[in-house]
Amino acid sequence: MKEKATAIAHTMEGLVKYHGLKDWDLRIPYHDSISVNLEALWTKTTVEFGNFQKDTVSIDDRVVSGHALERCCAILNEVRRISKMNLKAKVTSKNNIDSKSAKGLGYSSSAGAALATAAFKAASLDDEYGWDMKIISRIARRLAGSACRSVVGEYARWFAGSSDETSYGTRIASSKELELAIIVVPLPSKIRTEDAHRDVETSPFFEARLNSAERRIEHMIRAIKKGNLESVGEMAEADSLELHGVTMTGDNRIIIYEPDSIRVINEVLKIRKNGIPAYFSMQTGPSVFINTYPKYAKEVQGKIDMLGLKTILSRIGGEAKIITL
Repeated sequence: MKEKATAIAHTMEGLVKYHGLKDWDLRIPYHDSISVNLEALWTKTTVEFGNFQKDTVSIDDRVVSGHALERCCAILNEVRRISKMNLKAKVTSKNNIDSKSAKGLGYSSSAGAALATAAFKAASLDDEYGWDMKIISRIARRLAGSACRSVVGEYARWFAGSSDETSYGTRIASSKELELAIIVVPLPSKIRTEDAHRDVETSPFFEARLNSAERRIEHMIRAIKKGNLESVGEMAEADSLELHGVTMTGDNRIIIYEPDSIRVINEVLKIRKNGIPAYFSMQTGPSVFINTYPKYAKEVQGKIDMLGLKTILSRIGGEAKIITL
């Protein structure tokens, strides 16, 4: 047994996003979803199994407890179950920017992907199963559903499934099919994604949202594989507006948009009206992603910078992987 390993994984932008979970323990969603990884945003995690008194997890130099610790331990417990070992773990994780300063950037996905990948290697499960990304994605899903897509990298599909074995991520395309530049506008929020996932089921439009998202999956895959940014961008925008629509119409009327979210969306619409292919996308947070071709990236980023907002420019990110410190 290797007992210690470090992994790096990238955050993702949901193109067809899931919302709500039909199985909270296994974090299995109602429908399939599609995302693309971001090279510029990542989490690096070291897992060490040993004769520790208890599992400990540190994220960005902060020791975590409560629900956050439980979600991390869900991964560690699954790795221990598969490997048939009882050692406790010391986990040290760092994001390349402070994930608390913005919401909706997908850092729970990169955290789950990096933790699952490092734990899989530290427990020497690759000796028995090989480097099985399907298994790793299933393990990562226990911390955050989207982590199963972050594991496999580039353009990924999460098969919702109905059990642990049938709910996993798989890569569906790469930057060779559609090269994107993604401008990220990070914005803060105090709203918990977990609360939004639970409340969304009470929206009178929830069933309509499920049907719409399910229909969009195959169209999105075809558009990505054809390199059709216009179709990908338009569908991601529609999907984002639907997601926030059902969030706002649940029992608790959760409003995730911030004024700056609207400013960015309006600017993107203006940019596109002036002939530059740029499309907005949002997850369960106020932060905004802008998808465009690489040749337009600096121009689009400059226009958002003029709004006085912070921006991060990214290309498409790869799969979670083991690194040497």
